[in-house]
Amino acid sequence: MDNDLSLDERTYSEMGLQDRPMVTIITVVLNGVRYLETCIESVLNQSYPHIEHLFIDGGSKDGTVDVLSSYSNKYPKRIQFISENDDGWSDAMNKGVTMAEGVILGNIGSDDVYEPGAIEAVVEFFRENPSAHLVFGDSNLIDEKGEIIDRFRTKHFNLKDTINGNQFPAGPSTFYSRELFEKIGLFDSWAGDLDLLIRAGKVFPIYRINKVLSSYRVHKGSLTTGSWERRKKQFREIRIISRRHGGSIFSVYSRVYYAYVLIDWLRPIFGSIYPFIGKVTGKNIGKSKDDWAIRRKG
Repeated sequence: MDNDLSLDERTYSEMGLQDRPMVTIITVVLNGVRYLETCIESVLNQSYPHIEHLFIDGGSKDGTVDVLSSYSNKYPKRIQFISENDDGWSDAMNKGVTMAEGVILGNIGSDDVYEPGAIEAVVEFFRENPSAHLVFGDSNLIDEKGEIIDRFRTKHFNLKDTINGNQFPAGPSTFYSRELFEKIGLFDSWAGDLDLLIRAGKVFPIYRINKVLSSYRVHKGSLTTGSWERRKKQFREIRIISRRHGGSIFSVYSRVYYAYVLIDWLRPIFGSIYPFIGKVTGKNIGKSKDDWAIRRKG
């Protein structure tokens, strides 16, 4: 994919928002009506006022478009959407980045939510750190009922650890400056968020906010509980991106992918007990916090 991006230069001053810059939140969605309103409301209820929420829908058939139409009619200056076929998560995100009016951008899944005050904390951090172009914070893991089941704690950015799979911030708790995309380009078609993070880390200082910014929902049908083949494909692509940037053949990403391949190879040997092996290993394999790198397909 050609990652070159030509965008009109917008500065805080030109937008008249020196102290309160516009923030664009992008949500890539396909048949995500179940938790959609909860996601939308978590953005609408943010204390920070200057937020636009863009939805890039892949052609949903479950009522998602009806919900988006209702909200965009009610909040025409805050919520916009398009609904059309795309080539996956990265392609959809790139559409959103191109449409965005904000000088700070974030992305959140249709089943995830922002914590109260998250956007205001992010804007304040960017304001106080002019060299910041990519920042991230912690995230809660929540279940179908919205109850916290775990805490995804981050550590300060380390490029080598990121390349080799020892570190990866939660997608909904990651925010970008517009200038970052102007300098290094858009999301790659494979493991786009990981690739962008690595490319950004080679050019810019990456900052961590010591705050829970979002809650990432894990539930039946979500990416983290996706099919065996989907997760294996994901880790194959992630491994390729890791190796492209100098990652070890023994990196975390590589070892997880090799585990998938090995278990598939042993399928004929284990025969009837293979489903049990898949069930047991599936509790760990594929539960990576970067599962949202693959676009949900229903």
